[in-house]
Amino acid sequence: MCSSSCPIEEQFPLSPDDLTKIAAIGAKNKILRENVLRYCLTCRTCQEYCPQGVDFIEFIKAARRLLVDKGMKYEETHDGILTLLNEIQAKQSSGLILPSDLIPEGSQISRKGKIAYFIGCLPILDVVFNNLDLNLQGIAQNGIKIMNEVLEKPPIILGNMKCCGHDALWKGHFETFKKLAEYNVNEINKLGIETIITTCAECYRTLKLDYPKYIENANFKVIHLTELIADEVESGQFEFLDSPNRAVTYHDPCRLGRHMKVYSPPRKILNSMEEHGIIFNEMPRSKENSVCCGVSCFINCNDLSKALQLDRIKEAKKVADLLVTSCPKCQIHYNCMLQEKKEKISDEIKLEITDITNLIANMMGFSEEKKDEVLLASP
Repeated sequence: MCSSSCPIEEQFPLSPDDLTKIAAIGAKNKILRENVLRYCLTCRTCQEYCPQGVDFIEFIKAARRLLVDKGMKYEETHDGILTLLNEIQAKQSSGLILPSDLIPEGSQISRKGKIAYFIGCLPILDVVFNNLDLNLQGIAQNGIKIMNEVLEKPPIILGNMKCCGHDALWKGHFETFKKLAEYNVNEINKLGIETIITTCAECYRTLKLDYPKYIENANFKVIHLTELIADEVESGQFEFLDSPNRAVTYHDPCRLGRHMKVYSPPRKILNSMEEHGIIFNEMPRSKENSVCCGVSCFINCNDLSKALQLDRIKEAKKVADLLVTSCPKCQIHYNCMLQEKKEKISDEIKLEITDITNLIANMMGFSEEKKDEVLLASP
């Protein structure tokens, strides 16, 4: 059942069942020679169907760590620049310097408080993928605008953080992940933060599930922005503005969906927009049956990845003209599919792809920047 449910098994001989049997008899060296270690998307689809509850993605993560420890290498996209950036951050004594224009005009931020926003690598991804012109930093800016409206007090912006370490952990670079995570946990605890809000599916999973597992004193609460907004919608104290009618569908990222089971909040939000012009349509494959975007931690991006992306884009286009997701990397991969060497496909498939944070902000009337002075809330 695991093999038949795997999204890449039809095009690449990946059998979780065979691989775990090999591991069970102790044939480590054979496993480390298997290309499955780099082709596996760690999407967790196999575990949705496994009657024995085999935690296959944890197996893959452990095997990749062993592979790295032995000095073996596998293919990475973009000449491994993202791994290099992680390693540089892990060695530095301080965190990232956020762009000077990150805080939107008219928004407030707090110096002290119990709630903070973890921005993650959005500004870095904007630089690395500037050819796609996605304005991923805009997700963070819109998130700040939204939190200014719904929180009792403006959030602290965690401006001295490093990458959450998601990719390092899943690529097998455990020591790099640990250094990044320990730094972040120490900085968060210094500020006395009790709750962290994320807009990234991968940051959400990493901070909420992996930090407590691997790092001491990671005791803060972690929520995704869609969970916050869904609660506001459910309480009846939150309303969107009217917009022109538009068909929208939602792509469940693997990390927020199958990994963390956050299916309901995005849909509560989108359904609440229906009376304001947003027509929400589900794709045939959704929630636990959602299809991975085809690239795991920037390890691979090949014809197999492109086939999965094109298949998903065509599925979305059948029900909507706007595809929203809650993972910046899904947005990167799908937009890349439409733009790089795919001019004919782009002409045939008129599909806009954005983050759900951007859609929420637009429906709240934040599509245009306010021209007021940037404010700093008092402690």
